[in-house]
Parts: sequence; C-alpha cells; structure tokens
Amino acid sequence: MGLREFRKGRGLTLEAVAYLAQTDHSAVSRWERGLTRPGPHATVRLARALGISVARLERLLDEARDGAATTG
Repeated sequence: MGLREFRKGRGLTLEAVAYLAQTDHSAVSRWERGLTRPGPHATVRLARALGISVARLERLLDEARDGAATTG
C-alpha cells in the first residue's frame, strides 16, 4: 500500500491532508506519486496529518517511490 492508498483508506482527501500538513495539494500529489519527497519538517507535519509515525510514513513514501520507478 502506498501513500495514496493509505490516505484514501483513511477517508481523507488530498486537499484535507494538504491543509492538515500545512502545504499545498500539488506537493502532496507529488509525494504520493513518488516524484519528490517531503523535507524533514514537512515529513513530520504529514505524519501528524495522517495520524501515523514518521517511520510508517517513510515506508509509505518508499513504496510510492518504488512504484514510480517501475511505471515511468
């Protein structure tokens, strides 16, 4: 399960996560697609927004990156 699937499983919209993480939805979209990774402070805010540990978020981001590498 990648970051996008996790977010959707929690019933959160892209916009809601962006708001809670204090960033814009395009940044969250890039993170979900594995195109970029959040910086250290954004990582902490994103983990809090999703209600998970930073370690769990890092695993989800790794899965998103790995998926991006295989699709494009």
